[in-house]
Amino acid sequence: MTARRRLHFFQRLIKEADRKVCVILDNLRVQHARLVKKWLEKHKNRIEVFYLPAYSAELNPDEYLNGDLKNAIRAFSPARSPQE
Repeated sequence: MTARRRLHFFQRLIKEADRKVCVILDNLRVQHARLVKKWLEKHKNRIEVFYLPAYSAELNPDEYLNGDLKNAIRAFSPARSPQE
């Protein structure tokens, strides 16, 4: 993900919206890039961005999925010999 790709996404998002768009983002470094911040400031009447706290697993459903996957991997014991 680059700042330019993020801006392209925002541009497409507001182009198709008939009212102000609200977006919730995590704290990926790209989303705080100077280029992105300038663009958001320029288009603040069309788009508003809210950032999740630095670590908020309870607000990010992907974290639950990652946790379930990690637990499933830990619970699975691979075969250690050809007989297993």
